Amino acid sequence: MKNFIELVRRRFVSATKYSIDGFADAFRHEEAFRLELLILLVLIIVLFFVPWPLWKKILLPTGFTLVLLAELLNSAIENICDIIHPQESKLVKAAKDKGSMAVLIALIANLFLLLALIIA
Repeated sequence: MKNFIELVRRRFVSATKYSIDGFADAFRHEEAFRLELLILLVLIIVLFFVPWPLWKKILLPTGFTLVLLAELLNSAIENICDIIHPQESKLVKAAKDKGSMAVLIALIANLFLLLALIIA
């Protein structure tokens, strides 16, 4: 049991380090990620002053984290495409465009969520 707990602890520490490295890389190199992160921070600050119930104040920024998730996955797709096939290619363009579309879908979904929360 002690070995299992040590394994879980080491794995958690390693995974956390890799996650922090990924966040730092995205923050340094991805302008869209920085902009979306700024929007999330502004949204959280604004929600402190909006007289909504707590569940709405939690749901909206939680939903917006899906935009960040889509952006990170899109960036990973673009990085992999650039490594595997650095020259222009229709397939690489299609892969990158699909990743971009995932981000757009997440943004649109959050607009619908915002409208639903305003109306509710």
